[in-house]
Amino acid sequence: MTASICLFTYNGARYLKPLLDSLAGQTQLPDELLVGDDCSSDDTLEIVRSFATEAPFPVEILVNERRLGPTCNLGQLLARASGDILFPCDQDDIWAPEKIDRLSRALDESPDHAAAICNSSFIDATGAPLPGSLFERVGQATLTRELVARASYDAMVQVFRHNIAASHALAVRRSALDLVLPFQPSWYADWWIALVLSATTGITVLDDCLVAYRLHDSNTVGMPLEAGRLADRTTPDMALGFAVRADMLRAAITRVCELRPEILTPPHRFVLENLAEHLRTRGELPPSRGLRVLPVLREALSGRYRQFSNGWRSAVVDVLRAADTL
Repeated sequence: MTASICLFTYNGARYLKPLLDSLAGQTQLPDELLVGDDCSSDDTLEIVRSFATEAPFPVEILVNERRLGPTCNLGQLLARASGDILFPCDQDDIWAPEKIDRLSRALDESPDHAAAICNSSFIDATGAPLPGSLFERVGQATLTRELVARASYDAMVQVFRHNIAASHALAVRRSALDLVLPFQPSWYADWWIALVLSATTGITVLDDCLVAYRLHDSNTVGMPLEAGRLADRTTPDMALGFAVRADMLRAAITRVCELRPEILTPPHRFVLENLAEHLRTRGELPPSRGLRVLPVLREALSGRYRQFSNGWRSAVVDVLRAADTL
């Protein structure tokens, strides 16, 4: 099977060269590298163009005329790629030499699965190792791996509550693009892919860390430097995050019902729509703490904080978080 790497860049000059070196050092070289640059103002394009002159595989560089954002930038690269297996690629990580080979073989051994996911280790801004792994951080367990391999409603719920997919760790069959494209600009592309495919085709999960995931203060999207439960983080974009996830879940419900209507029975759909409504409620709380008390109390009495978040702990967080986070 042929392989395409889809690298989406934006002002990534600081960390780009180690990443490109790791792509050139793959035991199974890609058949092409597509780079989509999202109007960088630093030396990103110069570094990529220099790499292209000596890379051991073809490199195509697309320069966006206007900012698309990481999600749509990746989407256009996936749609343009020609390989049988497509590898999304962040600009600041380092790939293990066997990453393409291992994920390609995993899909070859699981012909019904539309995607494969590997684990990731962590490094800091200097490249020094950090403790733990991505699967440990998001609470991935044997149950998750077994669920997503079977394609089911339970797998979709598990992925939504504990997303194990990161774009840098994904390998997706080009034949599955019709299932997941197009992306909406505000969505988390990797999460969306995992949601849809976990319920429709199944996903192969490898426990091995095949990417060193760089954590630093200027990550565009992704894992925070400090561990924490997503449901209770109080970052300035938390309310927006709830709204985006609610929109993404509703779209995933619709997509899965179109593709595999037998997966989401009416009771299953009812649960997922209640989860989406819970997220919408948390995302639309008033700026004033005093005005939040009544809607939070109503939501708590409905049982949805207990069912979908961290119970009264999440309710208290929603009341007390600073007004400028909403």
